[in-house]
Amino acid sequence: MKIGISSWGYRKTLESGRMDFLGFVDETARLGAQGVEVANWHLAGGPGGPNAEKASALKRIVEHVAKSGLEVSALIAGNDFAVPSIADRAEQVAATMGWIRMAADVGIDHVNVFTGYHVDGQDPELERARVVDCYLQVIPEAEKGGVTLCLENHSTVHPDADGLLAIIRQVGSEHLKTNPDPTNFVAGFDRLDDGARERIYVDTAKIAPMAANSHLKINTFTPDGQVEFVDVARIIDIYRQVGYDGFIVLEYWGDGEPEGPNAQGVELLKRLLA
Repeated sequence: MKIGISSWGYRKTLESGRMDFLGFVDETARLGAQGVEVANWHLAGGPGGPNAEKASALKRIVEHVAKSGLEVSALIAGNDFAVPSIADRAEQVAATMGWIRMAADVGIDHVNVFTGYHVDGQDPELERARVVDCYLQVIPEAEKGGVTLCLENHSTVHPDADGLLAIIRQVGSEHLKTNPDPTNFVAGFDRLDDGARERIYVDTAKIAPMAANSHLKINTFTPDGQVEFVDVARIIDIYRQVGYDGFIVLEYWGDGEPEGPNAQGVELLKRLLA
């Protein structure tokens, strides 16, 4: 397995202008990680759909990543396929296809994707049907470009392992895999006891066999260098049991400066993966 750092964990630093994306790549290399994950809204121009300016920025990033001896673990599409409006879903499909093409054009072969967000008053089963329909539309683009879509347990439409697997089965493509983000399975995991947090490991084990990318939320650490509130060694053991050898991408979710926690996260993963 390889260690990555997500630009999402540097969101305040990047979005405030205190660091540009190439500086983030440089810091990732200095901390000893092997890859970076690119949130599309951290490309030139900020939030918005794929365009020529963002494509040019991504190309420069990929070139700098290669010169730094790193890899791009994934590009984050940030899609919402559950929006009720047909026109809005069509816009989401078009944008996601654009991100897939943009990734393929620069040699990025993993795009991180979501289901979508539940809207009050909407039928959850209808929302899932919308998500499946949208994936059936974008999957041919992924297959054409040799890109694997990594479905993360991130959004509120089926944030559970069984629901994600049901969506993947319905889509039925080898180009739709999973992106386990273990602590996302338990909302408020840092405020619960160990019994309530057990679902972190149970649901991670369910989707790990289909993993093509993975996340690890970090914030505070114990005096002996362990991530608080989560057994990282147990998660790594789950991945090893199913033969996963891709990236574990650190996502710092705290409010402080990201450099220190990411440095601790890299060192912990190096020890556990040795």
